[in-house]
Amino acid sequence: MSRLGQLVPGPLKPIARRLVRSLRPATTDAPLSAEDARGELQAKAYALTFVTGEAKAAPVRVTNRGQAVWSSRGTHPVALSVQWTTSRKVPLDGPPVTVEFPVAVYPGESVDVPATLIAPDRVGRFLVGISIRQSNGPDLTAGVRPLLLDADVAGPAVEDIDYHSAFATANLALDYWTVVGPKTKTEYDHLADEKMVHLRAAGLTPDSRVLDVGCGTGQLAGPLEPYLSDQGCYTGTDIGIEAIPFCRDRFRRPNFRFLQNEMTRLPLENEAYDLVTFFSVFTHTYPDETALLLAEAKRLLAPGGSILGDLFASTATDRCAGNRGKMEVNGDHLLRLVALVGLTAEVVHDWPQSPHLSRRLYRFARRA
Repeated sequence: MSRLGQLVPGPLKPIARRLVRSLRPATTDAPLSAEDARGELQAKAYALTFVTGEAKAAPVRVTNRGQAVWSSRGTHPVALSVQWTTSRKVPLDGPPVTVEFPVAVYPGESVDVPATLIAPDRVGRFLVGISIRQSNGPDLTAGVRPLLLDADVAGPAVEDIDYHSAFATANLALDYWTVVGPKTKTEYDHLADEKMVHLRAAGLTPDSRVLDVGCGTGQLAGPLEPYLSDQGCYTGTDIGIEAIPFCRDRFRRPNFRFLQNEMTRLPLENEAYDLVTFFSVFTHTYPDETALLLAEAKRLLAPGGSILGDLFASTATDRCAGNRGKMEVNGDHLLRLVALVGLTAEVVHDWPQSPHLSRRLYRFARRA
């Protein structure tokens, strides 16, 4: 090109250069030296918003300040590396994604790389790290500073759960299980048996006084009805007023009763319970609401009593993410709220959902 360059008029040199490069594409066939691995990365936007699973263009301008060509072709190709992480820079599932350069980046030149980011299938605040990588070569981050983009991922637009409509449109006489989650009565009864296992482990006896917050259509009341003695008692509360008369008609023992609760307020005074349960309640409440409900349970807890509650604990969010359909809470944030309420928390069962999400059953008790 040097001899040809002497013959090509100045205004036509860029065109001639592109023509020559297209006829003989450049390759990178050796590890880049520290002197050659110098440059910059620039993003068109440093803060992005996504819906879960959404693909969005995020062009990156790559500038080569070294003396060697950067090409995604050859035995030592150079390309962008894209990695999603939590806000604490813990990598999410899967390896980094490689994005090749559309053309070689020559010394002193810049190329826009049409990178596309695909949001994870979870909501929350994340970081996207973008860096230069060379296969079969050294780490290039010292000479080309990586980009770090903020990415907020929201769930699909959905309405919060309408408890009243769900109960009002259900025919509870024929199907009292689907409205509270299980698809079959067999699954409904199986979950009731599992809850009894956890209650026994927490100290349940026939004489126990049990408060079941979020009682629904009486899933836990069913196995407790023949189990509790006349010295024991059961109180079920639910935010859905339509469930209360159904449960009152279904369970008629004099030491069983059902009341409507508010979102963060329990309709009880001057009573004490050995066990307070929040099964599938904190999976639908925001963390502050969870803390207020725990404070209410503590107010009604007998000496030596326990509170059981399950929730989705996530390391991929700072505080919480989701909606009433499914709420995910950062485990450390939950523990801070629990301590403020004056309780201790112990994980008594863990159902892993993914490397960053678990459904955990906690046992809460008054701090000594």
